[in-house]
Amino acid sequence: MSTPPNNRQPEPDQIRQQVVDSLLASAPPDWAEIRLEFRASSTICQAEVSGSTLTGAPLLMPPPEGTTGRLKAVRAAMFEPGRGTWFSLHIGVKRNGSPEYRFNYTDATHWRPPVAPTVFTLDQERFPRDDQHIPDWLRERLAEGAAVERAFQQRDARTGDA
Repeated sequence: MSTPPNNRQPEPDQIRQQVVDSLLASAPPDWAEIRLEFRASSTICQAEVSGSTLTGAPLLMPPPEGTTGRLKAVRAAMFEPGRGTWFSLHIGVKRNGSPEYRFNYTDATHWRPPVAPTVFTLDQERFPRDDQHIPDWLRERLAEGAAVERAFQQRDARTGDA
């Protein structure tokens, strides 16, 4: 009798360690510190990797292949019904040190360039937060997103594209 394949997804901790391992594997030999900043919604994400070398020179490098997909999976796995999930993540690794993770569940994320408010509307649909878990800045963006959606619906109704 054969054993069925294991379809379990890796745990968020395992995925985070995979991201750190890939950062270290792609870093130059003289790296001293690596920082990964990751911003995400249900529809888009941004990742930036920076740091410094042993001589103190700045270190800029592209995110290793697969980083954004892995971190999007971590974000989805960390979703809590009614509480939502995090907006951004900072991973910091110092040579001879353990990785540090900071998850941002409440503060506005600084997208570069700024994103349309409908990004937040779609994220709220995918990872809903109860009213008491919606920060003021997000409440404002959700209202802006709803206004944009209403404007498109009104335009479509006028032009017959509905």
